[in-house]
Amino acid sequence: MKLSLTIFFLLTLVGCQSTTMRQNDPGGKAVIYNKSFQELPEKVRPNDATISIYQARYQALIQRRKSQDRLYIVEPKGNAVDFRYEPNKKSLILEKELSEGYILSYLFYENGVIKYNGKAKDGRFEKNIEDETRFFSHSTGKSITSYILGHAICEGYISSIDEIIDWPMMSKTLYQGQRIRDLLNMSAGDRHIVDKRSTRIKGYRLHHRDMDLETIATFLEGTKRQGNGVFYNNFLADVIANYVAFKSGDNYDDLMRSVFQDKVKIKYRISYEKHKKAWDRTSKYWGDAQTQASYSYHMTRTDFLRVAEAMMKDYQNQTCVGKYLKQAQLQAPIWPRYRPNKDSKSKLWLHNYAKKYGAQFYVDFYGMDDRNVFGTEGYNGQNMLIDMDNSRIIVTNSAATGWDQTIYMINPIRDGVLPK
Repeated sequence: MKLSLTIFFLLTLVGCQSTTMRQNDPGGKAVIYNKSFQELPEKVRPNDATISIYQARYQALIQRRKSQDRLYIVEPKGNAVDFRYEPNKKSLILEKELSEGYILSYLFYENGVIKYNGKAKDGRFEKNIEDETRFFSHSTGKSITSYILGHAICEGYISSIDEIIDWPMMSKTLYQGQRIRDLLNMSAGDRHIVDKRSTRIKGYRLHHRDMDLETIATFLEGTKRQGNGVFYNNFLADVIANYVAFKSGDNYDDLMRSVFQDKVKIKYRISYEKHKKAWDRTSKYWGDAQTQASYSYHMTRTDFLRVAEAMMKDYQNQTCVGKYLKQAQLQAPIWPRYRPNKDSKSKLWLHNYAKKYGAQFYVDFYGMDDRNVFGTEGYNGQNMLIDMDNSRIIVTNSAATGWDQTIYMINPIRDGVLPK
């Protein structure tokens, strides 16, 4: 009898861990963790009132950046193709998560059909999650930037993934003379100039996006590359975004429209947060796209899926951009943070399940060694997992890091079955 109770207790514990983590003070008042920061810390387990406040802050920030002329916008062209939907398959775990957990949107796509269309339960927050709600991409925007770079290669603005950077504005910095490949793989030897914790430029209290890239380039004059190990950081992704803007020059807007309007066929407006303009209006780079581009995108849940679907179709059809993605996969170096199922915390981040990281994509996932699966991961769970072999995609948008990646992403992509 005692043994049976022990087994029952363990099974109950496992069951609890497989669903959402418990909120701090459910039903309580909202908590503001940092008045000047728009994002919830990863360690917190916010209640619905807190999530409501932060969702409102996100939308307010987008509007504020627009009024400050710090929003790069691509409007839809009107050519979006609507997805086909099936009635949601039964998943008690997903229903519980969307009713009281942190996942705000869950899309399970297979062979051109959305087989699970999940949104946080209406009435939970001050504003319901709708198809028009725009989410921050966070680091998933790094992968989107890489995808744009692939188009820049295929349209002739950049010669190849091994092009040697020759960039007048950055010519006196450590990035001059490096291969684009090294920047894409986060092995640019810039550990000594970026603060590991904040991923901001050392010596500056400002976020790097509150400065234009020319100002940063001046600050970095005389820096040299140190080492070639993987050092994941946010600033480097903005360097890549601005290099694309530099190389495409006056055709930058055409490039961006060709990606989002003609390839992805977005249904709603997409945007990214621009760097602040330089104070010196006499600079020859003042207001230039190569000083303001970033990877910090804002887009709707279904347009995230449209981006993932476009990547998948390029890969499957072996288009020029598809070959770029394949090359990114084949040359991907070992990812040092691979630690699947090491402990309960490891399950909170998708990147712990990837053996390699190449060109801003996670590849070679745990339990799927023989599969061509690409992953992207954004802060607090803005994730995409794309199975190129089985035409299977999962896209999540989330308020907080408090849910098991194996339950909601890894296993469903591997098996094609939703969690029960």
